[in-house]
Amino acid sequence: MLTRRRVIAALVVLVIAAAAYTAWLLYAAQRDLRAAEADARALRAAVEAGDDPGAQRALDDLQDAAGSAKDHTGGLWWRALTVVPVYGDDLGGVRALSASLDEIAEGAAPGLVGLTDDVDGLVADGRVDLDGLESVSRRVATADTSMQKALAEVADEDSADYVGALRSRYDDYVDLVSETADALHSARTASEVAPTMLGADGPRDYLLIFQNNAEIRSTGGLSGSWARLHTENGRLELKEQGDASDFGVSAAPVAPVSKEENAVYGDVIARYFQDPVMVPDFPRAAELFDAFWTSKYPQTDLDGVLTLDTVGLSYLLRGTGPVTSDGYTLTPETVVQLMLNQVYLDVDDPRKQDEVFTSVAARIFGAVTTGVTSPTELVKAVDQAVDERRLMVASFEDGLTSKIRGTRIAGELSGDDGATPHVDVTVNDATGSKMSYYLDYDTEVRATACTNGVQDLAGTMSIRQTISAADAAKLPDYITGGGDLGVKVGSQQVQVRLYAPYGGKLGSVFVDGVEMPRFTVATIDGRQVITLTLVTDGSKDVDLTWKMTGGPGQDEAGELTATPKVTPGRVGGVFASAC
Repeated sequence: MLTRRRVIAALVVLVIAAAAYTAWLLYAAQRDLRAAEADARALRAAVEAGDDPGAQRALDDLQDAAGSAKDHTGGLWWRALTVVPVYGDDLGGVRALSASLDEIAEGAAPGLVGLTDDVDGLVADGRVDLDGLESVSRRVATADTSMQKALAEVADEDSADYVGALRSRYDDYVDLVSETADALHSARTASEVAPTMLGADGPRDYLLIFQNNAEIRSTGGLSGSWARLHTENGRLELKEQGDASDFGVSAAPVAPVSKEENAVYGDVIARYFQDPVMVPDFPRAAELFDAFWTSKYPQTDLDGVLTLDTVGLSYLLRGTGPVTSDGYTLTPETVVQLMLNQVYLDVDDPRKQDEVFTSVAARIFGAVTTGVTSPTELVKAVDQAVDERRLMVASFEDGLTSKIRGTRIAGELSGDDGATPHVDVTVNDATGSKMSYYLDYDTEVRATACTNGVQDLAGTMSIRQTISAADAAKLPDYITGGGDLGVKVGSQQVQVRLYAPYGGKLGSVFVDGVEMPRFTVATIDGRQVITLTLVTDGSKDVDLTWKMTGGPGQDEAGELTATPKVTPGRVGGVFASAC
């Protein structure tokens, strides 16, 4: 009897000890993770402020807290707890999060602290320091590798059954790590291809297209001003400069236009220099630009095409300070209004307007290559422009093309992307005007159901003119279009194109609640597309709704991509899966 009591007492003690140890582990892990969260915020603030000593202190604290969290959640006892019914999966999530955070603290973050010093001085006197760029590239590559490992720790965990507070914070963490990993991978790609593009292996020539958002096109705005960018051993120079009128209107397409393209866009994409950017696939638009270039400048072969819209140009000014050109003082806050609206109010002659745009482009390019006041802000500006698809690059060199492919800077119209359904919405001016400065819109896609791996998708888009018809009618004809294309002065007409996911199907479409009659559905590279012509005059929003399906097997979260607007910000984003 005494032995039995001793055994029971010992078991009770063990249970109490186990419970106490478990409670202590839970408390310690929670304490460590909260401390790590605060340290991560401090690290980010210090890095953004350029406070390297503060960043190092915050990094040291983050490494201590994250390492402690990993130690507390990585032992055999915690692993055993992950199989306990009800709360075991939650504890597995905490273990994965702690391991991921420790990887970031030890692997990715150290390479990013102090990176500002490496970036400073990279660009001076019109030349990029290629040796300095190589140093930056090595640090970014190390950080990218680590961040991919950190993402892998948490990406495969299913948080659906976690308790509410943990689920939301866990999902937020995964989203943040995923976004950071994407950004770092893009930065790594950019740093790896940059030396070749900058002429490290011999001179290169690129056509630089400045998109004018005042007359909207699928990728942002019509291709108005242009320049040839010559690079050699890190030095950058603008050679020939001009505008779309230099290429005139070609009687026949300068390059073959496929039957699919002709059905959707018409052959104008290969006859008007302004219109290759009607095609939302920038690599294809670049091919058309190359054909235009060859038709006029056959003596100079292009190595690629770059494009930047006016809003993206405004971001670059955050790293240079104000720039003065043609009597205008251009700042991040004023350049969009000045270039996309004020110039048309001040200058009647289109040729002189184009001269202003060409001059502004040259001045800002000069500031970026010789007068950078904040390299960190310039890097952040470029990253934002790429993220919003305002800055895109197409290379005609196989080695570089393969590296750029699939990144955001490539500006591709997605094809078959496995389990991810892609929806694209593009907007093009159909007024022959500069009224897109007064155009705004919002668009959203939701997955509403999932049947055998095929998702039902519902989309909405609200389009509005931000100036009343009466006030718009007082604007110069060059802005309003003067009614030349049959559009009432004071309003604007736009073409909206809806692209279903690869292998998916378009369903019903409604405009202001009225179902559209049977429409012609075209196909571009395995994606169904329709074109809708809408008119907005500022009196009310035009509401567009539609239904479509994803392709078979596209059962994961989807992505909506839409034409950039004249205001900062990314249009579109990720939408949750219904499967």
